[in-house]
Amino acid sequence: MSNDFKIDTGDYLGIKYESFKDEMLALALAEPSEYFKLRKSVLATVKQQAVEDQFRIYYNLLTSGTDKEGGEIIPRSAGIRDETAAKFRPNYPKQLTSQFALGAAKTIDKIAEEAVEILLPKDYKSISQDRFSKIAEGKMSV
Repeated sequence: MSNDFKIDTGDYLGIKYESFKDEMLALALAEPSEYFKLRKSVLATVKQQAVEDQFRIYYNLLTSGTDKEGGEIIPRSAGIRDETAAKFRPNYPKQLTSQFALGAAKTIDKIAEEAVEILLPKDYKSISQDRFSKIAEGKMSV
């Protein structure tokens, strides 16, 4: 009998994440330029991928009725006749589509930035202050 409800306590309690933050703090304090190169690379990769994907998703949906790769958006398993699916070509005006898709891309850009900030904060000194505060709280409550 398998235990499908087993919880990874290191993940659930954030122990693994705290370890990651400690490693990033050590890097930031010992080699700030390397830390910021890492941050810049992660930020560029995540934002570019997220923004491009969001733009393509909505642009293709609104203009051609396809997925982000240009494939059919209506699966055959949906039970919709091929003739009906073939009619799903919205042809929404491209200038309006671009405005909508750019709005979605801007929103995801902010979300991507926030995600990277959680992992690699621009103000890396706040990591150490947060860490030392938690340590101090732990010692005070003992």
